[in-house]
Amino acid sequence: MALNCPACRRPNENSDTCARCGADLAALQCVRAAAQAQLVRGRRLLQQGRGGEALGCATLSWRLKKSPAAARLAFLASLHLGRFDQACRWYAAATGGEQGGRPANPPFAPIQPGPP
Repeated sequence: MALNCPACRRPNENSDTCARCGADLAALQCVRAAAQAQLVRGRRLLQQGRGGEALGCATLSWRLKKSPAAARLAFLASLHLGRFDQACRWYAAATGGEQGGRPANPPFAPIQPGPP
């Protein structure tokens, strides 16, 4: 997946330096990789029935990169935990929906899972 340069907006494929302006993209690549790693870990945790930890991973991934995949994982983990109001907000974020005429503002779960 291409990473858009924050300086000139040119899409760059798997490069640590922008081909157009020479901006350093290494830190952004690391952030994107960390967000993806949290998604992978969260999916595995949810499959194991560890919804609180999965929600924490999804939330961290969302904070690093606001992706539909992170919102979907948070939605599923919220459902697993029976947090239906929270699940509705994550669903809106995952689908690009709006609530009350404003962009959806998903809830943030604690990084360290607590009791449901």
